[in-house]
Amino acid sequence: MRAFIKKDDGFSLLELLVAIAILSMAVIPMLGTQTSALRNTSNLNDLFLAQIVAENALTELRLSEIPVAPGIIYGEERQANISFNWEADIRNVPGKPLTTIFLTVFKNDDNKPAYQITGFREKR
Repeated sequence: MRAFIKKDDGFSLLELLVAIAILSMAVIPMLGTQTSALRNTSNLNDLFLAQIVAENALTELRLSEIPVAPGIIYGEERQANISFNWEADIRNVPGKPLTTIFLTVFKNDDNKPAYQITGFREKR
């Protein structure tokens, strides 16, 4: 006896097109989520590097043997091949032997602060 092969076994072209359409509707939002996650990771990396730059600059200003006069000091530092500019606003604390250092870090020549930190230094 021969086995009869049915001609309608498998999926039709229409069924495959519907399945692909449903699958693509599920995949497209996932791609958007991945793009957003990559952008957020890049922003966090920049923030992390800006924090390192700020802490380095603040530590250098605090440990410097040279007295730091009140005013604004500018500097530049590279971390992970990214250039950061920093600005330190140095002010005396009235009635105390302290100097306050307000340090702001900018990525490249961007006017938007990437990170801000405040520290104190004893007057010498």
